[in-house]
Amino acid sequence: MKIKADIHIHTCLSPCADILISPKRIVEKAFNTDLNMIFITDHNSLNNAEAAIKAARYYPSLAVYPGMEITSREEVHILGLFGNMADALSTEEVITTYLPDAVSDSEYREQIIANEFDEVEGFCLKSLFNAVNIKTEDIIKLIHNNNGIAAAAHIDRPSFSIISQLGFIPDDIGFDALEISPNLDIEKAKEKYPEYLGKYKFLRGSDSHSLNWIGSVYTEFEGKNNTFGEFAQYLIS
Repeated sequence: MKIKADIHIHTCLSPCADILISPKRIVEKAFNTDLNMIFITDHNSLNNAEAAIKAARYYPSLAVYPGMEITSREEVHILGLFGNMADALSTEEVITTYLPDAVSDSEYREQIIANEFDEVEGFCLKSLFNAVNIKTEDIIKLIHNNNGIAAAAHIDRPSFSIISQLGFIPDDIGFDALEISPNLDIEKAKEKYPEYLGKYKFLRGSDSHSLNWIGSVYTEFEGKNNTFGEFAQYLIS
């Protein structure tokens, strides 16, 4: 069957996201948009990922997986996508040690931790939009060491992308895939970046910061059981 996966969704934990984009509402919206798979990818944190996974228990046709959008030393955004919370948490443990504390009440109150019932449980006291002092290639290695997939986020954007920051994608950097923003479709991406054809799959994610973006674009691939393993296999097929 065709699996529709939105690989890039923020929750109310991300300081740049709408406060209404809670884990429970994300799952409901994804289900109603006929998505089969989503990844929760807040900035540098997993605090709302497990709540979304728990909320999805009532929607067996929807698989929810943990992830993070990590900002490297070079201010490159990297999607770390994982098949389970244990692997994701091992990655987050390292990333968190490099994050400064939030500097004010107004900053951390924009970083809402919610449970699967749409209840606020607290606030993240780390400054999540900061870059971490780890090189891009070392973040990719960290993700791989924890059985994750490392995708370059929104490579066509003029900021916070591998191309905007470095000017190109080094051959040996280790990405598993390249995500393009909702502003560019796959065919146009192939025309714009012919040098990466054959080496990488181009992925699409909504980069949702509000509920109405979810499922606006998605990655589609063949699968039988809607699993992380099938998604990983698609990237090397």
